[in-house]
Amino acid sequence: MNKIKIVDNLDCFAEKFEGIDLHGMTIKKAEFEECTFVSCDFSETLFHSCRFIDCHFKDCNLGVMKLTNSKISNTEFISCKMIGIDWTMCDFKSLLNPEPLKFKECILNDSNFFGLSLERLVLKECRAKDVDFRSASLINANFTTTDFKGALFGNTHLEGANFTDAQNTQIDIKNNHLKGAIFSRYEALYLLESMGIVLVD
Repeated sequence: MNKIKIVDNLDCFAEKFEGIDLHGMTIKKAEFEECTFVSCDFSETLFHSCRFIDCHFKDCNLGVMKLTNSKISNTEFISCKMIGIDWTMCDFKSLLNPEPLKFKECILNDSNFFGLSLERLVLKECRAKDVDFRSASLINANFTTTDFKGALFGNTHLEGANFTDAQNTQIDIKNNHLKGAIFSRYEALYLLESMGIVLVD
């Protein structure tokens, strides 16, 4: 049993929340630091003006979760369902020293990262289908073994990003910044195809 209930204005440190169901609810001005969330249902939950610092989420359903004006830094998501989240609603700009977000084995389909500056972002072994990365700064990101089918890249800063063993990376070389980016040999063919180059054996 969890001793602490997640309510408005909650301020907690190093707590573990397991099996919490906040589906469709609204939580305002709650602060979580070094907290762990396991098997929680925050689908369609609105977190308004909240803070998540150094937190960990595992096996959670966060589909269409809203983080309106909320701050989030150095937070890790493992094996979470995170479909349809608009990350542009977060307040990243007011963080003094933002640390990267880490997604591992997560489903991020139909999410929005448009125009965000998230250097060293980690999307490892994820599904990122139809995700909008246009105009984002994702320098030195780790995108290894992630499926980007239908994902949008345009004027995206991907310098130093690691796409090793990523799939369906259809990125236009002319409209993105790829200096120092790493691609597996097979996936690099998609880059050449975007320039109209025909390859033969």
